[in-house]
Amino acid sequence: MSGAGSTPPMPAPGAVSVDETLDLLRSWFAERFGHLRTLADELIAYLGFDAAGNIDLSETTKRKLKAAAVRFLADNETVDGCGLIFAHSALGTENGHLEWWVREDESRFARYSFGVVPGADRYYDYEQHEWFIRAFHEGTPALVGPYIDYLGVEAYVMTLTVPAEIDGRRVGAVGNDMQVEDLERALMPLLLRSPVETVLLGRHGTVLFGNTSRFLPGDWVPPVVDGFTRVPLEPLSSEIQLLVAAG
Repeated sequence: MSGAGSTPPMPAPGAVSVDETLDLLRSWFAERFGHLRTLADELIAYLGFDAAGNIDLSETTKRKLKAAAVRFLADNETVDGCGLIFAHSALGTENGHLEWWVREDESRFARYSFGVVPGADRYYDYEQHEWFIRAFHEGTPALVGPYIDYLGVEAYVMTLTVPAEIDGRRVGAVGNDMQVEDLERALMPLLLRSPVETVLLGRHGTVLFGNTSRFLPGDWVPPVVDGFTRVPLEPLSSEIQLLVAAG
C-alpha cells in the first residue's frame, strides 16, 4: 500500500455526493447482473435433458446458444466472453463442457475451445474455480477476480456468474468475463465525481481502482482503515465493496 500522504481527489465536473456515487455504482452492477440473468434465461430456454437425464446438446441447440451469446457480446461492449459452463454431473461424463464465446474484435466473435478431458494437456478444471463453486454449489451470483485470464491474453479479468437451472435442477453456471481495464474505463468517471477518496475493492479486499493514489491497484486493504468506511455493493453475494473516506 502506498504512503498516506496523498491529497484528496479533485472532483470532476458534475461532482455528486457520496450517496449519489453509491447509488450510481449499485445501479451499474445491478444492470450488469440483470443482463447476465437475461442471457441465462435465454440460454437455458434452449436446453433439455435426454432419456438418461443428461443435458442434450444437439448441433441445433449449439447454434441457438451461439446466436444468443453473439448477440450478448455485440450488445455489451465491456464484455470479453460469455456462455454456459456445465457441471460434469449434468453431462453424465467425467469430461467438462463449455459453450463459451469470445470477442475477437468489435464485430467478430468466436467459440473458444477449452481442454476439458481430465489428464490431457491444458486441462481446465473449471469446477474448482471460485466463480463456478459460488454459482453452482452455493447458488448465488458471483463476481470473482481480478486474475490473469486463462485464455492467455495477459490481461486481468473479472468473472461474473449466475446459477444455471433447468426446471429447478442446477446444471452449471452462466457467466461473462470483463477486463479490469474495461471495468475501470466504465466506472472511473463515477469515482472521479465523488467529493472524497473512493476506492473499489474486490471480494478479498484488494484494490481494483480508485480516485486516489493512496491505494493502488492490487493493494490489500485491511478490514479497518482509519478515516475510511467500507460500503457493500449489490448483489451482496458479490462482496464487492466501496472504500469511502469520511467526509
